[in-house]
Amino acid sequence: MKKTILASLIALSASGAFVSNRAIAGVPPVEHQVSISNDASEFFTVEVSGTSYERGYKHGRELRKVIRHAVNRFKYDMVSNLLSSLGTDLKYADFHNHIFNNTGLLATAKKEVPDLVEEMQGIADGSGLSFEEIFAWNATSYDAMFWVIEDMTGIDPMLAMEKAQHGSAIPGHCSHASVWGDNKASVGYTLDWIRAMEGSQSLIKHVNDDGSVILMTAFAGMVGGHGIYAKEGAAHTFSPHSKFQLEHNMNGLAQIFVYRKLLEAGSVDNGIEFLNNIKPAEGLTYTLTDYTGTRAFEVSANKVVEFKMDGNQMVSANVARVNNDLSVSYKADLHLTDTKIDMTNLPTTYWEYNKDSVNRFKLLSSSIKGKTPADMNPEKWTEIFSQKPVNKPVDEKLETSNFWHVVEIDQEYINYHVAPSNPGNIKLESYRIKYN
Repeated sequence: MKKTILASLIALSASGAFVSNRAIAGVPPVEHQVSISNDASEFFTVEVSGTSYERGYKHGRELRKVIRHAVNRFKYDMVSNLLSSLGTDLKYADFHNHIFNNTGLLATAKKEVPDLVEEMQGIADGSGLSFEEIFAWNATSYDAMFWVIEDMTGIDPMLAMEKAQHGSAIPGHCSHASVWGDNKASVGYTLDWIRAMEGSQSLIKHVNDDGSVILMTAFAGMVGGHGIYAKEGAAHTFSPHSKFQLEHNMNGLAQIFVYRKLLEAGSVDNGIEFLNNIKPAEGLTYTLTDYTGTRAFEVSANKVVEFKMDGNQMVSANVARVNNDLSVSYKADLHLTDTKIDMTNLPTTYWEYNKDSVNRFKLLSSSIKGKTPADMNPEKWTEIFSQKPVNKPVDEKLETSNFWHVVEIDQEYINYHVAPSNPGNIKLESYRIKYN
């Protein structure tokens, strides 16, 4: 009898009836633990899988009505208006031509991330737009927009705005704070970008061939965003933070593609290795978090420098603090000719230009000092992030668009709480994955 039972168990195992310990325990695979829908979410949602092109085509087809309008707002409300505000007579067509004729953004993407180029082709075909329109939307609607314009005009738009507005220029301001300990981490993050992006906030679920899942917030039509990665045995999250003071290179890899690859990395260590082996187009800080804590890296065109804080906490805003690979325009304006710039002894003007980022850093640092993950639930993060100057709601004066998230990770679960708005305006919706 025992031999018969044993033989039956062996047969069942060989046939695949026993897939994993998780199946025995009654916990479904990661990909089946989260469902998204337009009816249940405040985001535009889409779930994709298959080949890169198939993912893109479904994304483009299902969100085509949103994508077409978002791309037009980018072209005319963002780019054309910025060119006009800088006193030029250039139009979006000039900007578009410059991308494809005078930068290496597309060539680098084809070399470094051919799968994402295929995905963008799918988005283009699904949405009825041209590949070049979708590529420009992905590669330049964030920071590269400013540096393409600098290539064209010789003007650093962000520096010009910061100087004119005495450190209170709004576009590009994002905030991160996290605490960790006892194999738990809790993260709060908000993205503030330009108001023309408003109304295209999307939640995209990627199901990968290896069973892993990426749950990503992005603007419709984009292949990259911020969010969480989970598969059986591993989970992490990341967030980006523009560092307009750092050197950039329009022959590098655009940040939107870096976002996606950091989500796909599978672990914090793999993400760090990726950052140390790329040549990026823009300067940013990338924060990567798993249950052991957060690592943060200021990444410029020529350098990667880790930023550390005392204790089990991390804060990031939008001013570089440790990477001295400053942009040519910043060095010229601040008369920093020494190639070995001391980041602990910068001119006062540097901090005045970036006053908004300095104030957000101070607020978040003081708010999380001495806190543990148990202290920092979504309600507490909402309380902190709802304060100005971190919170920047869209109104008549502030040209911003928002979405934000809270991520909680321990050795078993990753919880993703996210909303397409400034903190406290729309209730966070929650997604929970058991990955261990």
